[in-house]
Amino acid sequence: MKNIISFAIAVVAGLLLVSCEPQLIEGPKPDNPKSASELQSSYVVDGQYADAACTVPAADGNFIKYHTSPATTVQIYNFKSDGSKNVLSTGASGVFNITPRRGQDPLQNYTVATINQDASIVSFETSVNVYVPADLDPAVKVLTGESGAKAWKWYTIGTACWGNCGYIGVAGQANVAAGEIPGYWWGCTPEQLETEQLSHTGGTVYGYGSENAYMVFNEDGDCISYKEDGSVIAKGSYSLNNYDPSGNNYLYGTLVTTDAPIMMPFQINTGGKRVNEFEVVYIDPNMMTLIYKGDNSEWGWGEATWWRFKNASDADAALAGDGQRAWTYYSINGSTWGNAGYIGVGGQANVAAGEVPGFWWGCTPEQLETEQLSHSGGVVYGYGSDDAYMVFDIDNGVVTSYTSDGTKIASSAYAVENFDFQADYKMGDLTTGATESGILWPFAINTGGAINTNYEILYLDGQLMTLIGNYNGAGEWSWSECTWWRFQPKR
Repeated sequence: MKNIISFAIAVVAGLLLVSCEPQLIEGPKPDNPKSASELQSSYVVDGQYADAACTVPAADGNFIKYHTSPATTVQIYNFKSDGSKNVLSTGASGVFNITPRRGQDPLQNYTVATINQDASIVSFETSVNVYVPADLDPAVKVLTGESGAKAWKWYTIGTACWGNCGYIGVAGQANVAAGEIPGYWWGCTPEQLETEQLSHTGGTVYGYGSENAYMVFNEDGDCISYKEDGSVIAKGSYSLNNYDPSGNNYLYGTLVTTDAPIMMPFQINTGGKRVNEFEVVYIDPNMMTLIYKGDNSEWGWGEATWWRFKNASDADAALAGDGQRAWTYYSINGSTWGNAGYIGVGGQANVAAGEVPGFWWGCTPEQLETEQLSHSGGVVYGYGSDDAYMVFDIDNGVVTSYTSDGTKIASSAYAVENFDFQADYKMGDLTTGATESGILWPFAINTGGAINTNYEILYLDGQLMTLIGNYNGAGEWSWSECTWWRFQPKR
């Protein structure tokens, strides 16, 4: 036996001496790569539930509990509407949520993937039948609107959209529904944010400092802020927690974000400190006021930061709010209705400030049915008052105008068509009845009482609406006479 072993050693040594090719010495081999079928066999769904805590089993539950056996770290994902990956869960076990948009197929596909020790990735696709909600959760819908995505812009009252205040932290200290800030100290315009007030961003210009900057909340849980040219500034997730729209309490909810996607997300006077948790001191479909309290406590009057935003893109919410909303005249420099030379192209006026391109003349509400009565055909209907108003009813698709004492004047159907809040000229069209209109003072100027039923929406957001009646069918740059109207929500 000893001679056999010695012979074997000699042979091996000889082979090493005569070989001219290098030899690789392999170390321990990793576990065999897991195949897709093996991964699928190891993935176990423990059940579907109606709640994240997995206490309420449901055959079509949106919360899916899983584990792997043998234990394998997996990534579970599906895809958003834009094609990007949406990671639902990572781990050897856990719970993930799939809640489709309204109208989507209850049978939802998702992918389970893992990475082997050799860096190869294996995956399999599977599906689950889940509940498709009939409507958005109220805490999502107030931010995203019925469409599931809504843009919000700065809302400047006076000269302020962002600033500081003394922290109070209790209800009843301001008319928050009118945009007032409890404990208000100071505020600035959007344009001042990244000029005079640049120190609050740490000295960096991001693009927040424009009245045309905006942020979008969508029903996928994303919040994205944009420069006025549409380029992204920041993107993160959001949730509106403990939403309470009753107005009976100080907080309407708490807005929690990741990666600071809110416009101008900086705590004031800190040199650029970003914040991700905000007290919502007011919110409705058309206005939102936030406060970052820092370390302050109730009635502390320590410095806090505030933000105020308005609905920019949701035409339905702007007109009708949650269902019905009243609008009245908005006079600037003594005029709420009048005539203009029709231009029909963008950039000729600051429409977001209520300016009318091609403006010629305008009058107050009180003048409508006194000095300007000829435009209604000589009839006094009750439109000629600051307190006259119209109500848009989205559930019935009707707009109705009223005198100051609430007496009905006129009513018609209405519809918004082709709305685009970033359009170069008009944002869309507002049509009323074929021969009638519930719009306040619906008369085309200098026609002896002809009712306008088709309106160009020159500008519309949650706080302002400017309409133009191009009843002559004038083309671009014609300067033919048109009629204009300007309205604001009734407070």
